[in-house]
This record gives sequence, structure tokens and C-alpha cells, in this order.
Amino acid sequence: METQVECLRIEGCRAVAEPGGPVVRISARAVPALRGVEVLVIPPEVEAFYGLNRFENLRVVEYGGTADVFAFQDSLDWLTEKLADEEAFLFRLATNAIGARPISPALTAITAPHMRPIHTLAHWEPLMAALDERAANGTVRQDTSRENIFLCQGYAQLKRLEYAFYVGRSLAEAPYSPGIDACYRPEDRFTGEERLIYALALLRGHSYQEFYTNGGANDYRHMRPKAHYLDYLRQNLSLADNDALRRQLLHLADLGFLDQDNCRAAVDLLLRSRLTEATAFLLDYCNRRWPRQARDAGADFLDTEFAL
Repeated sequence: METQVECLRIEGCRAVAEPGGPVVRISARAVPALRGVEVLVIPPEVEAFYGLNRFENLRVVEYGGTADVFAFQDSLDWLTEKLADEEAFLFRLATNAIGARPISPALTAITAPHMRPIHTLAHWEPLMAALDERAANGTVRQDTSRENIFLCQGYAQLKRLEYAFYVGRSLAEAPYSPGIDACYRPEDRFTGEERLIYALALLRGHSYQEFYTNGGANDYRHMRPKAHYLDYLRQNLSLADNDALRRQLLHLADLGFLDQDNCRAAVDLLLRSRLTEATAFLLDYCNRRWPRQARDAGADFLDTEFAL
């Protein structure tokens, strides 16, 4: 099975894998200058992609195939082999945390409408339960205990991947196949506002690990659900009516996070925050992005907002 190296076409912050001929494996391990890449596009014929950790600032992965392209199942299998042996299990978590990270800390969305998401793969549930149990039984602070730091890093990395699939699902064009669609539980899906808050938070450098080790209301002994995490992000969003926020909104739009539904959520969020200049800026952007004649009857909120 051939593995091709250096077959990426770099276009600004976007990298597109372009294998020459019939190839199912691509390696980016030897490709230089990947720090500025934020969007990675992998064609459906690729079944394995190596070197994802080379993309330090990667935010969006677009993949049209069905394969477990980043070998998430292999990682889950390896981590769960030693669940019954606490010392060996922690050693594997530590190895995974200290070694080359398989994903960028900035990763926000994996748009893969035909690929099974990580939270539906074998051994996901037992692994998450084991992490939860060990963290709940901890006796020292999460951010000072070496053992608990490994637990936190392992859990945070897995949650980031789970959220990336859920956010990516909302960015992918419909329809999903029934089998893949069933992988996304309605209660876990992000609303438009939640997608926006999460994307803004990661754009500003906030991580799940930061949330988890913060202490206080986010007690380090408990693995908090998505709702607690999003509440934490809302409380620490610190939106200001300035050029920096407008640049961030445009950046998210360039990355695909401000679709028509998300634009409505963003407008509502800015209005509630009394950010009048940012709201006007975003309304103008949405009006130009989706002109009145191109909007359907259910997307006429811009007319109402402008009328105010």
C-alpha cells in the first residue's frame, strides 16, 4: 500500500491533500511550514493520514471518505487494553500525553459526513467511564498531581475530539447517511449560539483543560458535561464592541462557522450583550452574504433586525 509524502497544496491558511494517482495513505510528517494552516481538506479516497500533529494551529478538518482516517480506533484500543491495571493504564495515558499530540489544541471542527465519529467507536464508553472514576476518586488538586494531570489531559483531548465531530456535523452539508446521522444524539448537538461560543473560545485560546483545572465551580474531581463547559465559556467570553471582535467574527466566517443559522445566533448574542456596533457590522455582513432575494421565507430575520 503506497504512502505519499509532500502532496499537500498550501493556499494561505488552507491545505488540500492532492495525492497523485490511486493512493490511500498520505503522510505530512516531512512537510515544512504547516504552522499557518487552519483548514485541512482530505479527499474521500484517502484512508489514512499521518502527521496531523504537524498542523499546530489546525481548526477545521474536511474529510469526505468513510475510513477511520486518523486511526482513532487504534488509539482507543491501545488506551483501553490496560484498564484493569491502574498503574499500566496511567502509564499509557502519560505516554499519550507526553508524546506527539495527534491533534491541534485549536481544533474546532471535523467535517466528515460519512465517517463514524470517535464517540461511537468501540471502547469509547469504557474509556470515558474509567477516566471519570479515577478522577472522581482523586485526593489532590487536579493541576498539581502528576497522576491527575495525565487523567485531565487524556480526558480533555478526547472531549475536544468529540466536540469537534459535533461542531463539524453542523458545518457539513446535508444529508448525512441514516447510519451516521444516528451517531449524533440530539441532546448533545450544539445549537447555533453554542457553536459560536465554542468557536470564539478556541479562537481566543481557551481549552477544555483550562476549564477542567480551574477549580472552584468546576471541581477537578468531576468530569463536567458539555452544559457546564459552555456555561464556563459564556462567563469568560468577555465580548467587547471593538475591532478585535469584528476581526474574530470575520475569521470565523472565513473558517465556515458563520453560516446563515449561526449568523442569526451571533446577532442575538451580540444584541443581548448590547454590542451595537458589532451587531450592525454583523448584520451588514449577513445582508451582503445572503442578499434578500436569495433568502427563503424562514430566513428573513435580517429585515426584522434592520427595522429595529
